[in-house]
Amino acid sequence: MLYKSKANRVGNISLAALGVRIIDTVAKSGIDQATSSKQFIALQEVNSRYQASIVPGDAKQVSDSIKVLFKSRRVLFDEMYEYVKGQTKSPSPEMKEAALLVFERLNKYGRSYSQAQIADQSVKYIRVIEGLKKSDIAAAVTKIMLTAKVAQLDQLQLDYEDLYLNRGNNSAVRVAPSSLRKEMQETVKLYVEELRWLTNTYDTEEWRALYRNVEQRFSEVNVSNTRKKVTEPESPVATPAV
Repeated sequence: MLYKSKANRVGNISLAALGVRIIDTVAKSGIDQATSSKQFIALQEVNSRYQASIVPGDAKQVSDSIKVLFKSRRVLFDEMYEYVKGQTKSPSPEMKEAALLVFERLNKYGRSYSQAQIADQSVKYIRVIEGLKKSDIAAAVTKIMLTAKVAQLDQLQLDYEDLYLNRGNNSAVRVAPSSLRKEMQETVKLYVEELRWLTNTYDTEEWRALYRNVEQRFSEVNVSNTRKKVTEPESPVATPAV
C-alpha cells in the first residue's frame, strides 16, 4: 500500500481528518507498545500543530470589532468636542473658564482626524487623552462634568489598540496548513512504516487488526475525496503541490 502517495492526493482538510482518525484508532487499540512508539509520538506532535493550522481564523469578526471601536471612538470624541465648545460660551464665568481650558487640550489637533493615517489618528487620540488626564486640568474637567467621558474615551482607545495589536500579532504567528503539509505527510508515512514493522515483529492478531484498521482509515479518506469529485464536478478540490 503506497501510503505516502495516498496521503499526497487528499486535500488539507482530509489530511487533517486522516491524522485524527489514525491517532484515535491507535489509542483505542489498547496496545501499549503502539501508543508509546517513537513514530506515534512524533505523529501526535506534528498532528497537533497541523490541526491548529486548519482551524479557521476569526479575522472577519476581529476586523468588524475593530471597525466598531474605531467608529465609537470618533463619535464620542465628536460629542465631547461639541459639548465643550458649547460650554466655552457659557454665561457662567467659572464654567466658561473651565471649558476654555479643557477645549485647548481637546482641540490640540483640531476636530477631524479623518485625513490622517489610521496609526496617526490613534497617536492623536492618545495625546489628547493624556492632556485631559493631567492633574493641572482635573478641576476644570470635573467642573464641566466631563470626567466620565474622558475615562470612556480612554477605555475605547485602549480597547482599540489591544484588539488592533493582537490582530497583527496573531497574523504574524499563524501557520498555514500548506507549510506543514509535507511534514504531516512524511510523519504519516514514517508511522505506517513503523506500524508495519511492529506488526511483523509481534505477529499477533491484535497487531494485525490494528494494521488493518489503520489501512481502513486511508481508504475512508480517499473514498470521501473521490465521492466529492464525483458529486461536485463543478468545483473540484485542487491538490496542493508537494
